[in-house]
Amino acid sequence: MQDNARPHTAKVAIEELESRGIQTLPHPPYSPDLNPIESVWNWMKDYIKKNFPEKMSYDALRKAVKEAWEAVPESFLRGLIQTMEDRMKL
Repeated sequence: MQDNARPHTAKVAIEELESRGIQTLPHPPYSPDLNPIESVWNWMKDYIKKNFPEKMSYDALRKAVKEAWEAVPESFLRGLIQTMEDRMKL
């Protein structure tokens, strides 16, 4: 599933997916975001902003992202899974 961001709808991107036999699900504009990873990315972004307020080098950013990924609470992930059915009904 892809949102309707321009990089995902560009002709070259569509042709690449088709050439690889990858089928995408229709995803109308402005629909609720059903991909739980988007919520995880937002959680991680907030974690990094809070714990690493200074500008970072590329290597430091890689370490911060790894730390944020490892810090995502299991309860947060379970909550995303448990609420999927309700979010699909919207």
